[in-house]
Amino acid sequence: MIPQRGFRMYGWENCPEVVRDQIGRFLLALREILKDNLIGVYLHGSLAMGCFNPRRSDVDLLAVTKQGMSIEEKRRIVQLLLCISGSPSPLEISFLSQAELNPWRYPTPFDLHYSEEWRNQYIEGLQSGEWRNWNERRLEDEDLAAHITITINRGITLYGPPPKEIFPRIPKEDYIASILSDFQWACDRIRENPVYGILNLCRVYLYLLEGRISSKEEAGSWAILNLPGEFRGILLQALEIYRGDRNEDQFDDTLLKRFVSYMRRRVSELRDTSHKDRLKDRCDI
Repeated sequence: MIPQRGFRMYGWENCPEVVRDQIGRFLLALREILKDNLIGVYLHGSLAMGCFNPRRSDVDLLAVTKQGMSIEEKRRIVQLLLCISGSPSPLEISFLSQAELNPWRYPTPFDLHYSEEWRNQYIEGLQSGEWRNWNERRLEDEDLAAHITITINRGITLYGPPPKEIFPRIPKEDYIASILSDFQWACDRIRENPVYGILNLCRVYLYLLEGRISSKEEAGSWAILNLPGEFRGILLQALEIYRGDRNEDQFDDTLLKRFVSYMRRRVSELRDTSHKDRLKDRCDI
């Protein structure tokens, strides 16, 4: 059984057996569908970085194929994901072909993406026959630069060669653009999802300040010790909810607004400083 409460977070090595079995079944079925077209499947996110909470975390995956998938392969994979995602954990996965990775482009093209937010859209597409047109649209995702960078640095290989042998080196400016896009998204929606927003803002700030690629849990723990004391309460609240050590409860709206304003200002200052340093470096050449 998945633990229901208590501060216990998991990595891939010690995650609940039901989650490991779910991923194993998915990999087995995926290999059967794609056969030799599948190059590798990689775990990133909370389960790779040791802060997976079975009550609220997604399983984050990247899959790489030799060539773009056929319509029939996509249909079968979506049907598989509709059956297996959420039993017990939600899956979020992007499929990329080698041609989409080399040469590197930002925003990054991808072949197929699934998360629970897309469930109803996929069900409707399968029922209406719209799935037959899936290969006619061009798909790009700003988030992939961040996902791939995290996978290279802290990801886990579930199938195939190590990530560094498959993924290209992501330019630092593309990684920063990717996390800043997510930073803006989190700021704009912090009242809708305060736990994600607070911890993700901390994660972006920590990277810009120290160049450290961290999990949300690591960034939140760092922020409690390093950000102004007025924010300690909401930081601790977000961290405890994220860990599963506290029930969801209301955040102080005034403090949330002040926190967003502070983080926007600090991130903007760091970006301005970084820009000036780059200009100075060019002038010194």
